[in-house]
Amino acid sequence: MQNADLARIDRTQARSASSEPARCCRLGLMSLFIVAVIMEPSALSAAEPSETAIEKILHQARDFWHAPGIAAAVVCEDKIVFLSGVGVRELGSDKPVTADTLFAIGSCTKAFTATALAILVAEGKADWDDPVRQHLPWFRLNDPLADRDVRLCDLLCHRIGLAPHDLLWYGAPWSIEESVRRMAFLERSSSFRSRYEYNNLAYLAAGLAIGAIAKQPWHAFVQERLFQPLRMEKVVFTSGEAQKAPDHASPHGRDYDGKVRVIPWYNDDKQIRASGSIKASVRDLSQWLRFQLANGKLDGKQVVPADALEQTHVPRIPVPLTAADHAAEVTQSSYALGWHIRDYRGHALHEHSGAVKGFRARIVLAPRKKLGLVLLTNLEDMGIVQAAGNDLLDYLLGLEKKDWNDFFAREHRKARAAQKERLDKLLQGRIRGTKAKALDLYVGTYFEPAYGTVRIVRKGDTLWLKWSSYQLPLTHFHYDTFLTPTKDLQFLLAEADLRAQPVVFEMNEEVQISTLHFLGRKFTRKKATEKEAEK
Repeated sequence: MQNADLARIDRTQARSASSEPARCCRLGLMSLFIVAVIMEPSALSAAEPSETAIEKILHQARDFWHAPGIAAAVVCEDKIVFLSGVGVRELGSDKPVTADTLFAIGSCTKAFTATALAILVAEGKADWDDPVRQHLPWFRLNDPLADRDVRLCDLLCHRIGLAPHDLLWYGAPWSIEESVRRMAFLERSSSFRSRYEYNNLAYLAAGLAIGAIAKQPWHAFVQERLFQPLRMEKVVFTSGEAQKAPDHASPHGRDYDGKVRVIPWYNDDKQIRASGSIKASVRDLSQWLRFQLANGKLDGKQVVPADALEQTHVPRIPVPLTAADHAAEVTQSSYALGWHIRDYRGHALHEHSGAVKGFRARIVLAPRKKLGLVLLTNLEDMGIVQAAGNDLLDYLLGLEKKDWNDFFAREHRKARAAQKERLDKLLQGRIRGTKAKALDLYVGTYFEPAYGTVRIVRKGDTLWLKWSSYQLPLTHFHYDTFLTPTKDLQFLLAEADLRAQPVVFEMNEEVQISTLHFLGRKFTRKKATEKEAEK
């Protein structure tokens, strides 16, 4: 690294340090030193981007992964150099994917949430270091240290010490606030601020906090303060709104045999989430790229103060490197506020991916190159946007070409093989010849403080488990253990991770079924009311 480069990094760190709030955000500065290891060439070595070359990369990814459609936008030096799509909005249809086709962008929403809070911080209405309970007095965590000291910035960088517990919101019939309130009953999975643990519930809490500070719902604030000034005119927040749009993609998944099929939308009409509810087109998101790369400006107008926006890009917690990171020659990876901060083959990147049932998304910024790209697809294979995104980066940055489609396909096969191995191991552990008790003995209502109520009912010769919005038939495994379906039912279980889940009943000293173990939680049987006992 040249001395000038080191000096530039030192100056950048000094500027960040001078604007950093005092307390927990100082923890982010502790990780800033890792940025200095990024060895980045001083100039963009690629030729003027060719629309034909970019479109070829998209077609190759679509054909390789059998995706219905892919849309992309590329911004260089504040110019939109590519804005289009390939393929169709829905299998069996001839309606093409366009620059205006709406896709669900999933967790790419998180950067919008962090930026919304940056606006409130810039206006003096909040501070990154505000205790969460300053704005949500009822918010609680089970770990005493985290409960006492958790700050707004902790919610946004995945360091609150909780495992994901996504089933507390995914498909839940209860409210977002109820999902967040249930965090109080979740045991910590790691020490507070000790490691990165991705957590959507924390972003749900952040969205509620933003609503409390702004005195309007999170989505209304984002619409007014970001979408409108950025002229992101067709963005919506719910699946119902998206499906009413004349140009929208349909979600697709793979059935048990791997065949691509149209699947139902994830219904979030009553569940607008600061963690992942945005539906947008690449035309809309090209404005987001321009705004980010211009330090909070769009067409010369400062939408968000540059120093406030920069805080969302400051690393806060290290992130372990993956096989994909190693293949991309990544030397460091960390999480800021709504962004992953890493290097890619010598170039500094800010990026995030998104996953919603039937859709995948990826947004990438190379800020020193004034380069940004967004990829959206209507098939739930993350390898599509990972491979196409890396191919685009290699082309746009003038790097040696790699076969990223092949790499991510191999990683996909490894993950499927590991999943099959886990299932095989579970099934091989079955003790044959054992019988269940009389089915009526298991029937009842069971309760757990965080996950709520499980009802076991009998329909003929089959037990059914009813929990949240799910109703699952149970198959006897051995003794007092039953199993949820091993194959997907109408594409409902895959993303909810409810396939082949053991349901284990236990008896008390009075030889009565008293507890049920499900999803790693212990549910205690509730005594039946007189009315229930009469049934």
